[in-house]
Amino acid sequence: MRNIEIKNSDGKMVFVEVSEEVYAVLQEENKEQEHQRYERRKHLDDRELSDSIVSKKRVAENLEDYCINREQLREIQKIVSTCTETQQRRFYLNRICGYSYTEIAQMEDCHLVSVRQSVTAVLRKLKNFL
Repeated sequence: MRNIEIKNSDGKMVFVEVSEEVYAVLQEENKEQEHQRYERRKHLDDRELSDSIVSKKRVAENLEDYCINREQLREIQKIVSTCTETQQRRFYLNRICGYSYTEIAQMEDCHLVSVRQSVTAVLRKLKNFL
């Protein structure tokens, strides 16, 4: 059992005891929210009006780039799908969700080196493609 701090209906912070499963779900949710905040900050970083106007002029170029990027993404997905499920999961957690090797190792109850080797194996296959 773990203790967590949450706001009650009055807005006051209180400690509540929860099971390990609930705690893990809450930790995952907190991690996801932090990742989303990071992505929003990254994309809203001091864009000025002039930047917005210039970006609208590039719509046609961006559309072409978008199509090329989608095709490359399909190829990348094909390559990743040839990896083991463990490698795919660890690659997704590390490169897409932003978890560190240490965090993934703790989640999967395995050695950090195993996680690093899994992610590196996928990256090696992708580098051969590119």
